[in-house]
Amino acid sequence: MIFDTDILSILGKLGRADLLRKLFPETNLLITFEVYNELLIAKEVGYNFVEDILKQKFKIVHLDSDLTLEYEQMKEKLIGIHAGELTSILLCKKEGMDFVTNDKKAKIYCKEIGVEWLDIIDMLRLCYLKRLLNRKEIETLISDIEKTDRTRITRSDEIFADYA
Repeated sequence: MIFDTDILSILGKLGRADLLRKLFPETNLLITFEVYNELLIAKEVGYNFVEDILKQKFKIVHLDSDLTLEYEQMKEKLIGIHAGELTSILLCKKEGMDFVTNDKKAKIYCKEIGVEWLDIIDMLRLCYLKRLLNRKEIETLISDIEKTDRTRITRSDEIFADYA
């Protein structure tokens, strides 16, 4: 599972990046070197929430020469998809991994090339289904996300939907 900066920053700002290890205890949590750099830049300009993210000890992966070439070819064509997102998506495609992002353009591109993705709604639903957080705790988290990250959670009904 490879993570994008946006999901990490949402959880980091709330001091809840620990949820990732609880949600995926048997999974390697990966970020590309480009996402790592985005986090370091945020830290350098004074965003303290990055510390909570870095404590999770993500494995940082670099693109091999083939993926670097593919990245160089694609970056000009895909306006609005940043380096961290594109490198992550390309790596997910190559390795058959899921991508965790909240970015709309990244999700559209994932769908186009057959990469499975999860977003913040999926993450909160997993917290609910795995009973890591109860409904009230998730509702509080949603409220905090909307205030702290200015991210509107419009599909909260999906989080608490009955089992299919």
